[in-house]
Amino acid sequence: MSSTDFFDQINKAIQSKKPFVLFSKPEKRSIKAYIQTSTDTNIINDYSESGFVFAPFDSEKDSYYIPLETSTVLEVEQTEFELATETSLIDSIDSTYNHSNFVSKAIKEINLSPLEKVVLSRVFKFNLQGSNPLETFKKLAQNYPSAFTYCWFHPETGYWLGASPESLLKLDGKSLSTMALAGTQIFKSSEEVEWDSKNIEEHAFVTDYLLEVLSDYLDSIKISEPQTFKAGELLHLQTLITGRLKPTHQSLKQLLQSMHPTPAVCGSPREAALEFINSNEPYDREFYAGFFGELNIPMESTFRNSKRNIENRAYQTVQKSTHLAVNLRCMQLKNTLAILYSGGGITKDSDPLTECLETENKIQTIKKVL
Repeated sequence: MSSTDFFDQINKAIQSKKPFVLFSKPEKRSIKAYIQTSTDTNIINDYSESGFVFAPFDSEKDSYYIPLETSTVLEVEQTEFELATETSLIDSIDSTYNHSNFVSKAIKEINLSPLEKVVLSRVFKFNLQGSNPLETFKKLAQNYPSAFTYCWFHPETGYWLGASPESLLKLDGKSLSTMALAGTQIFKSSEEVEWDSKNIEEHAFVTDYLLEVLSDYLDSIKISEPQTFKAGELLHLQTLITGRLKPTHQSLKQLLQSMHPTPAVCGSPREAALEFINSNEPYDREFYAGFFGELNIPMESTFRNSKRNIENRAYQTVQKSTHLAVNLRCMQLKNTLAILYSGGGITKDSDPLTECLETENKIQTIKKVL
């Protein structure tokens, strides 16, 4: 399929207001699309569904998905399309609250309560002179090949786009991998990077939490040493975790409920952090810091003889793959209004002005493609 045909199909979906998603997985040189054949709204029930899921930060709210069985699935090589040369001019809309004061309040709470870490977020709003979600997505996919990039549309949610550096989980058959990604600094040079105690502690909260949760679900857990991971112009601390699902493992829904939201987007202890966020953050995160990705997609088919089959015919065992990313470095498009989301982990050692600067640096991933 040519890129022209590919994006013609997407434009038809836009005109008919059918749910669709475009996405490119890390280090893949192709773009895939799911275009729903109807305008129906599909809500996740128990995560046995198959398709592309878009889940909010608040796990009590509905998660939407585009079903594989009622979608047209397309794929095109990235090298086959060209980017538009023109860009939209933007005017910023000032934030409605002082983030540094918010951070100071969180530090005070950490020093006076069992709360150890809380992730505080903020929004940046920009008026665009023009808005073309498809062109914005193309720029994201080509500028950030190591990220999970996407453009999601649904009549119930509108447009969301992003370039996430963080995998929530990859599940291929029984093999699971995930990552702890926390701690941030600006990339300055290729020289050896040093991490201060605040970032090391922040990263440890996430790693320890994931290891504790996954011990109930996985055998043969392996963990890498923390390493520096470059995402755009930012550096993060990353620890990779792998294992195999236990024969007695519970459902994928239970596993996701245990993992999400992790301390990387919420805090520690989780319930205390959620209470602080819900009581103090002055807006609804909606799908920011939720997760998205392919859910229960058939992998290679295998055949084997069944002794129980009296005709001794081969039958098919289909293994499934799930790849979910945390919805970071993202924005919501409402006509020509772009709402960019950014956050950072606050601990007892945080500095309010430094934390404000970190949130401003994080939005550059999206802002630079507008």
